[in-house]
Amino acid sequence: MKRRYLIGALIIVGGLAYLIYGAMQEAVVYFVTPTELRAETPAADRFLRVGGMVLPGSLEKDLDRRTFRFSITDGEESIAVFYQGVPPDLFSEGKGAVVEGRLGRDGVFKASTVMAKHAEEYSPHREGEDPAAKRSFVPARPTGY
Repeated sequence: MKRRYLIGALIIVGGLAYLIYGAMQEAVVYFVTPTELRAETPAADRFLRVGGMVLPGSLEKDLDRRTFRFSITDGEESIAVFYQGVPPDLFSEGKGAVVEGRLGRDGVFKASTVMAKHAEEYSPHREGEDPAAKRSFVPARPTGY
C-alpha cells in the first residue's frame, strides 16, 4: 500500500517538474546584439531580444498600416527589423532600442515589441527652478473662447 502511494507521489512530482521546466524554457528571453545574431543563426522559433541603435536613414513608416521597417546596429553589424504596432514615444533614428521577437527565414527580425532606451542621466530640479522650462515641448495655453 505504501509503495503505491510512493509511486503515485513520484509520478505527480515528476509531472510537475516537467511542466515547470517547460514553462521556464518558454519564458526565457535571450538578449543578443546584431553581431551575435549574425554569427549564430538561432532556431526560427526562438524568442529573442535584440538591442542596439536605430540606424539613421533606415526608418520607413507606413502610418496607415502602422508598420515600421528599420535596422538596428551595434556599430559592427546591423539587422533589418519589421514591426507592426505603435512604437513608444522615444523611438526614433539614432536612438537606442530593444526589440523582442523572432528572426524570420528571410533574415528579417519580426518584432512583437519595441522598447526605446532613454537617457540614463537624471538630475533633479534645483530649488526655485521651473521644470517646464527644461522641456523641449511646452504645451501652449489655450486662448479665450
